[in-house]
Amino acid sequence: MKWRRRPRSGATGGDDGADLKRRVGELFTEAQVLMLGGRPAEGVALQQEARGMMDVLIERDPADRAAREMLGNLLYGLGSTLTSAGEPGRAVDALTECAAVYQELAGPGGEAASAMVPLLADVHARKAQALSALGHGVSALVESDEAVIGHLELDAGDAASPYLLDFARVLSMNAGVLYDYGDRDLAVCSADWAVRYYLSKGEEINSGPLAVSVMHGRYLRQAAGIAARVHTEQGRSEIALAAGGTELHTARVMARSDSPGDLADLVSTLTRHGLNLRVAGRTTEGNDLVREARGIDPAAEADATREWQSLTGRGPQGGGGRPVVSYSAAITAATRALGDDKVPSVLRDLVFDPSDGATAVTPSLRCEPETAPALATLLAEVAVGLLRHPGPDHLTAAGVLGIQAHCLFASASRAQVTAMRFRFHEFGGTWARLLLALIAASGSGPADGAIGEDLTGRLSDVATRLQPFSTLDGATRHLVEECEAVIARRHP
Repeated sequence: MKWRRRPRSGATGGDDGADLKRRVGELFTEAQVLMLGGRPAEGVALQQEARGMMDVLIERDPADRAAREMLGNLLYGLGSTLTSAGEPGRAVDALTECAAVYQELAGPGGEAASAMVPLLADVHARKAQALSALGHGVSALVESDEAVIGHLELDAGDAASPYLLDFARVLSMNAGVLYDYGDRDLAVCSADWAVRYYLSKGEEINSGPLAVSVMHGRYLRQAAGIAARVHTEQGRSEIALAAGGTELHTARVMARSDSPGDLADLVSTLTRHGLNLRVAGRTTEGNDLVREARGIDPAAEADATREWQSLTGRGPQGGGGRPVVSYSAAITAATRALGDDKVPSVLRDLVFDPSDGATAVTPSLRCEPETAPALATLLAEVAVGLLRHPGPDHLTAAGVLGIQAHCLFASASRAQVTAMRFRFHEFGGTWARLLLALIAASGSGPADGAIGEDLTGRLSDVATRLQPFSTLDGATRHLVEECEAVIARRHP
């Protein structure tokens, strides 16, 4: 269907509030349809038009709570559309403004504040997606963690919860951020739970509005794909095949749209699942799927084959090596490099089997909030020790452990645990030294530059909080000065 833009009305001063609100709703709906059709840039234009109308409404009556709620919802949608349109920086700005609107509506507490909790949690999830697309993976992990915790505080994982499907969507989004930038042990747990929740609500999704069904279908496909990839990577072939089967079924349904993105996902799924079937001895089935993928897009099939080879260590060079992209692999590498005495047993005890019903789906869920600062300190020391100990995979392992430490410091700070409030001089100093070490170790490529910029922003936040302590002792003063020098070099 060809969508035609309705003519602009010109000056809006003569329209009453009800008419403007109706037209904002129409524009918002049209933008959603364009998004589903793979045309997000056109959706942005409609949402920006609606935003102008909302500004008029709020200027007329700043006390109109309904108008402010509409503005928050519009900014939330705009943030998502901007990310899809390849403008993640503008998306972060829109979502930051959205969070401010929702927080203002929440007020000091009570019923209004409770109503805003799921909305704010969703904003954190969307902001994580935008930051991830921007390459700011460290900040994305913290935002995604907060989104998951917000839903857990609503008991969203209960079977009867009205937020269960929202939670499944957020877990799928969280799995994507963790897969790209965090710990893949956590990523696969998050993906597995998203798949479980989605499958439990299959009938409800299929009988719902088309737009909602398509949205959840794509998040189910994403979660199942991440689960299949990580279980393949970690050698759990039976679970990988089960997840791959779910991914393939969903990918076929989504590909009926004939959208390029959905077709590309189908080719990738066909290839990876086909190759897994071959390895499992189901050669004919596997060959049929790979052949089908090649018939749709030979180049995409070749890319998916290379990805599978990287996951399994079955590339042309052989060797069978897999990258260090999980906490379990990183802590093993650290123990091998530094020795048992340098890697406290409490850190080794945090390793878990992702296939055993584990519920750790974010860094902050690895431990109780009150123990997070101490564990983060131990992880930071191991990560910095690895960075001083050159060797194969040591930089990657240090990055995994260091980012876990950062996330634990951030979650403890967000929760205002006692240790972070009354001993920030100590824990904040360790946090800053960790960030300095990670910045120094970051590479010079485009992706590394984005991570370095992100880490520098986080360092700035920590250094600002350390500043009041710099008058107490020389060591803290020198640390703050070092932080300021690094920040100035990277952000002159």
